[in-house]
Amino acid sequence: MAKEQLIVVGAGVAGCAAALEAAQLGLKVTLIDEHPQGLQAMSLDAPYFYGARLAAVLDDAATIGERVLGANEPLLECLEAGVEILTGTCIWGSYRPGANSTHLAAPQLGLADGERSWLIEYDHLILAPGSRDLVLSFPGWQLPGVLGANGAAALLDRYQALSGSRMVILGSGNIALRTAKLALEKGVTVAALVEAAPAIRGDAALAAELAQAGVSFHTGHTIERALGEQEVCAVRLVAVDAATNPVRDSAQEIACDTVCMAFGAVPNVELASLTGCRIAFDAARGGWAPVLDASFRSSIANVYVAGDGAGVAEPMHLDPGIAAEQGRRAARAVAAAEGRNVAAEGEALAVAGGDSVLAAAGHWLRSLVKAGGMDVVVCQCEDVTRRELLEVSPPKYLNAGNLKSCGGVGALPPASRNSQDILKRMTRAGMGHCQGKRCRDQVLLLLAEAAGTPPAALVPGSYRAPVRALPLSVLWAGEETDEMRRTWPIWLHPVDEGAPGYASAKAMESGRGEG
Repeated sequence: MAKEQLIVVGAGVAGCAAALEAAQLGLKVTLIDEHPQGLQAMSLDAPYFYGARLAAVLDDAATIGERVLGANEPLLECLEAGVEILTGTCIWGSYRPGANSTHLAAPQLGLADGERSWLIEYDHLILAPGSRDLVLSFPGWQLPGVLGANGAAALLDRYQALSGSRMVILGSGNIALRTAKLALEKGVTVAALVEAAPAIRGDAALAAELAQAGVSFHTGHTIERALGEQEVCAVRLVAVDAATNPVRDSAQEIACDTVCMAFGAVPNVELASLTGCRIAFDAARGGWAPVLDASFRSSIANVYVAGDGAGVAEPMHLDPGIAAEQGRRAARAVAAAEGRNVAAEGEALAVAGGDSVLAAAGHWLRSLVKAGGMDVVVCQCEDVTRRELLEVSPPKYLNAGNLKSCGGVGALPPASRNSQDILKRMTRAGMGHCQGKRCRDQVLLLLAEAAGTPPAALVPGSYRAPVRALPLSVLWAGEETDEMRRTWPIWLHPVDEGAPGYASAKAMESGRGEG
């Protein structure tokens, strides 16, 4: 098995800066990035919420590959510096030697491209996985044309494949303002920017610039629903008071073909968690984030996390230099550990930027619940509504309509009502093919509100490999033998004599070798 001196995961601003700095300090670096993604992977909304309307050109691998690589100039600098680069390759697993894996000689990552999967060992690891969209639901959010801010930015810039021309943006933090500016630069009309709070949350100068460009701001409003049958054709907004209650007779409709959820972004911690890094709640860094020292070293000595994956702060949405410097500091720490002569670092680099993201998301969610009600789906994959989630209703496939209610979240023991995994097992919210990327944060916010528990006291859902949905033919290319195919019921589930299925299993067994 191949072993790399330093693996950097993620070719965004922080990852490219880390890889380039490490290569210039004489380290052997492998940089891995899952972009360009295939159409099938993007349809699962990982790592971003791309939504249900993806342009046909995204299925043209040659064209998309050229666009994505051409849009990433730092990646070309890494290539020129001697960094080995694997694009179109995702990380689906992370394993370390331990009590349950004594056979491992070194830590390993599980990689996969469109055709195969393999393992790779490393001495040092820098994770720069970026952030994911914070998604909150409203009536019509499943329509093609609804997507997240990170998804919109990727389609507008990297992939140049946003299939929409008139956008309404929900949210007014810096990620919303940045998305509006990018949309205008790419020729997309921004029909409205909507904020449930009474004032714009993001950078005042950028908001003024957008207003001068003709963007209409609707503060003190929430979305009642996205309108359309086959896809989005408009949104209906309603004014809300200071307590987020809808104001009577205030509804208005705005024509659009795209609705961008820019409520906020949260650190993408799935790989850090899977690797065993300590994760803790820090509202100033966007919620649950890796515990890091001044060099961005995690609780595991040879694993570092940089960029938005280390914590999302409002200033980072407008200043990519913050993430780049985090990546460079992590790279210099790895070089020092490898015995390279590295100058001492200056002052600690602050990553905090206030606790506005989750507070704003909570304000938005309260307005959405009051305007849209409790029967709005929160988990698209498993068709679980807000009401079913908080009433802890059994999964629909059990057809348990006559089952007596357990009393909802409030009736659960304290340890259960604070656990996202318990709620997931009982309702299936978060158990679908998107692996909770669309509903994870809304479930936690709803749970905090219903249980009267601060988010910091909740136990978020765990992560398990594979953290990317992959075809079995990619995870393991081995084909079952003819004999295994003929006899698999016996091979997989031995049947006791007299049990149902015993006769047919024996009949199949007796036919073994006849083919």
